[in-house]
Amino acid sequence: MVFSLLLIFSCNSGTKKSAPADKTNESGDAKFVFSEEMHNFGSLKAGEIVSFTFIFRNEGTKTLIITDVDSGCGCTEVKISNKNIAPGQEGQIEVIYNSAGEVGRQLKTITLFSNADQPKKQLFIKANITNELIEIYS
Repeated sequence: MVFSLLLIFSCNSGTKKSAPADKTNESGDAKFVFSEEMHNFGSLKAGEIVSFTFIFRNEGTKTLIITDVDSGCGCTEVKISNKNIAPGQEGQIEVIYNSAGEVGRQLKTITLFSNADQPKKQLFIKANITNELIEIYS
């Protein structure tokens, strides 16, 4: 009988393996902190293509996950190097702006959607575009 009890308990005494961490169930908040939220390209001639990289840090305690991006118009392209940023880590968002066909003061909005404490975050680029063709005919 003692032998039977030892056999039963020895089957359950193995070490348990911990489950891999699931980033979606982490406690706490993810938090965007940008070094700059608006970039001014200054004066551009129509047709110039320029880019700027926004740098941010996840100041939260949870992995920041960027789920979607809305660039607002076809003149801006957004490239994100990494959509999952661990707490304390930096991320980069490159915005490429094509000023072809534009004239005057321009303000473009890039909207980021994420699991951050502020789930909808907006970044801005602006420029003053000179377009000789449009200015001649207007």
